[in-house]
Amino acid sequence: MDELDLMMINAMQLSPRAPWTELAEPLGVDASTLSRRWAQLTAGGSAWITCYVGPSQLSWGGMALVEIGCAAGQAEEAARRIARCPHAVSVEITSGSRDLLVTVAAVTQQAVTAVVLDVLPRVFGVQWVRTTMIVRMARDAGSWRLDSLDPGQRRSIGEEQPETNGQPPSLTPHRELILALGEDGRMPYSELSHRTGVPSSTLRRRIPDLVRSGRMTIRCDTAAPEAGWPVHVSLWLDVPVGRIGDVCAGLAAMPETRMSAHVAGGASVIAIVWLHRLEDLADWEHRVASAHPEVSVVDRAVSLRSVKRTGRLLNGAGRAVGHVPMDFWADPAPDV
Repeated sequence: MDELDLMMINAMQLSPRAPWTELAEPLGVDASTLSRRWAQLTAGGSAWITCYVGPSQLSWGGMALVEIGCAAGQAEEAARRIARCPHAVSVEITSGSRDLLVTVAAVTQQAVTAVVLDVLPRVFGVQWVRTTMIVRMARDAGSWRLDSLDPGQRRSIGEEQPETNGQPPSLTPHRELILALGEDGRMPYSELSHRTGVPSSTLRRRIPDLVRSGRMTIRCDTAAPEAGWPVHVSLWLDVPVGRIGDVCAGLAAMPETRMSAHVAGGASVIAIVWLHRLEDLADWEHRVASAHPEVSVVDRAVSLRSVKRTGRLLNGAGRAVGHVPMDFWADPAPDV
């Protein structure tokens, strides 16, 4: 990617549905050029904008990290089949003691349980499943940002931070809207209105309100290797109970950290980081140890291949080549 590509993606991370006319001045390029370049990025699978239920809206048990062991030589086929599941948000083939790492989400704990107990163990090639429940998300990957814009550009574009005001988890009335935006987060209001049956004028008010309240996340993502972040590592951390909140917040503030969460499992905290080089992992861990000497790393898993990320099927280069709706309301079906 060139400098303009990276700036556009950074701008889309800040304001995913901003009109090109509003971005032209901060980025120093005319609106028609931005529109054309974005079309090229999305057509090639180098960038995309998706939408999903805000993590704060999933009640206890609504999200889990699932480690999976596979029969020899079956990890890729198992990952491909699991990626078809609408509750499998992301699927990674990893190093270490597990073959796959899958993020599972649903609007109810019962649905997550069904996926973990009834769906995943029946997938061809799967030999064992180990589940870690997410207690609280300190940082969702949707808030991770490139650093391609200067402070002045970021201020000009602006970014509305979600409010964590305890909105009720039920988003069923907005299911069709979230699924449509999951397919294309910049879908025009006219098409959204056709898909959902909701007037465009209502949608212009409703979408910002859902994002602002944290009930819905609209997220710009990218082919990580092309953006300069080819190394992805998941780390399980042992943290004293009284320090979990502070440590999660500290991890979330680190620029390489995509996700940090309090979990219930063999470790108390998990973090997912993106790095420029694998050698940078030692530096990240050193900074964590310096800031939080009471923390120890229990395990690490390096992603060998990202098969699916937030509903997008990825090829070996990390580019989006397909879409599986993240339908957290769907009935888990053991047919993957």
